[in-house]
Amino acid sequence: MKLLAYLLLLLGFCMGLIAAFVIYAAWTDFTSRGCPGAAQCSDAVSVMVLTGCALIASAVMLFAAVVFARR
Repeated sequence: MKLLAYLLLLLGFCMGLIAAFVIYAAWTDFTSRGCPGAAQCSDAVSVMVLTGCALIASAVMLFAAVVFARR
């Protein structure tokens, strides 16, 4: 169980770190364009939504790692 906990901790942390960088890049792209049309902003917004889902999955992995580490 400890190995699974450490693996989930590592994966959750790495996925969260990568997702944070991606959401920062998408937010920077979204704010720098000025959004003259909906089609130009939809790419950045969809990336932010999907990255938000990845951040939630990362948080679930970290929580599962804590649960498995306590067993």
